[in-house]
Amino acid sequence: MRNLIRKEIEKVVGKRDFDVFVNEKFGDYSSNVALVLNKDPKEIAKKIKSSFFEKIEVAEPGFLNFWLSEKALEEGLKNLNLKPKKKKDKIQVEFISANPTGELHIGHGRSAFYGDALANVLKMAGFKVEREYLINDSKEGSQIKELGKTALGKGTTYLTKNLKSQISNLKSKIKKTDDESEAGYLLAGEIQKNNERFIKSIGINFDRWFSEELDLRKKDEFKKTLELLKRKKFVYEKDRAWWLKTSKYGDEEDRVVVRSNGEITYFLSDITYHLDKFKRGYKKIINIWGADHQGHVKRMLAVKKMLNWKGDLGILISQLVTLKEEGLKKKLSKRKGDIILLRDLIKEIGLDVARWFYLEKSLSTHMEFDMKLAKEHSEKNPVYYVQYAGARMNSILKKSQISKSKSQIKPQHPSEIFLIKKLIQFPEIIEDITKDYQVQRLTKYAYDLAYAFSIFYRDVRVIGSQREKELLSLVALTRKILANALSLMGISSPEKM
Repeated sequence: MRNLIRKEIEKVVGKRDFDVFVNEKFGDYSSNVALVLNKDPKEIAKKIKSSFFEKIEVAEPGFLNFWLSEKALEEGLKNLNLKPKKKKDKIQVEFISANPTGELHIGHGRSAFYGDALANVLKMAGFKVEREYLINDSKEGSQIKELGKTALGKGTTYLTKNLKSQISNLKSKIKKTDDESEAGYLLAGEIQKNNERFIKSIGINFDRWFSEELDLRKKDEFKKTLELLKRKKFVYEKDRAWWLKTSKYGDEEDRVVVRSNGEITYFLSDITYHLDKFKRGYKKIINIWGADHQGHVKRMLAVKKMLNWKGDLGILISQLVTLKEEGLKKKLSKRKGDIILLRDLIKEIGLDVARWFYLEKSLSTHMEFDMKLAKEHSEKNPVYYVQYAGARMNSILKKSQISKSKSQIKPQHPSEIFLIKKLIQFPEIIEDITKDYQVQRLTKYAYDLAYAFSIFYRDVRVIGSQREKELLSLVALTRKILANALSLMGISSPEKM
């Protein structure tokens, strides 16, 4: 529908760069075309002659507001394509990538479900999408060595019940070595296996589990990267360490890539990993990182500029997650400190609810998980409200004596018009998410669609009406689009509740 409005405007102003956006407060859609072109909006409005608009109004400081006609709604429904053409662009989404030194906690849940939903949306939009998980299991890494100390009984890491069990299972193998790196690598492997099983159990399937140890360190990729940086004179030696000249490419200062003791830094490892990614020919690479990586963004973008990587690099930062209910926080906390495991949260509230609540907030904002609302089994809980609306649609379709209904919809009641306007926005929601990765639009859209249907259900009789076949087509389409929206989020769409 936005494209349709854009074409009508372009008939008057020519092909220009301007926005068309949903604006339910002051019409159906609005455009900033007059502001962009610095022209009189009233003159542009007068010249737009189209049966697609019921009316066009001008609002300060120069926006054009459009109300869609019945013809436009019919056109929108007719062209509502839920199976877009396949694009050739290959996109990689890397997310979670939790250290293999412990179980996933509630902070990881945000990256997990956001990354999964974003990958689903990109795939629906026609891109070739690959999900990837980086396993930080290099034997040279300090976290693996620290885990090794724990495995050998020398460390200070708090031992959970699971960790004790895993160490016990590996006792015979660990006894054969006194090497902290080897012991840590063995233990990390067991932890990672458990994490992979858990991740699959919550409906996330990665195309590749990328091992830092096997895919980079063992192939001497870190050394190759350092040699490349030296050859291009992007590094220099100072205080026996090697520094990368990131300050010349937008970073605040230069960064260490090899420490004075010869150990490589996490930064060099990340550069090497991204070199490998870009060699694989992705048009876009999207990383979802934890809040502790905020400062790492600028330096990675500096490296992209420095090495002239071809393709887009998007880095999303997942901010912190806290629980609102203090009593439950103590109940769910299974480790020393206040770390709450994701598996325990999901057991408490269910997978559908967990996914919805994680997805309804922007990644860039701090998230406070409202446990009281999450445990509410009523329409107060947005997940149940939306799912119940879908079940009600299904009930209407089952009750009707008309088994198949594919009829042209000619809206008559204002509630029908309100619902149709929501339906035709779905492709626009998908398109917007592919551009700015704001997945939270999905939860809002699903809730708004469920609300629009509830108004329709209240005001319009379907079963037994003279327009039953036509209205059933509208109900069936609404059911299909709502189920699609929920599926993109990984949330079920029950037939009855």
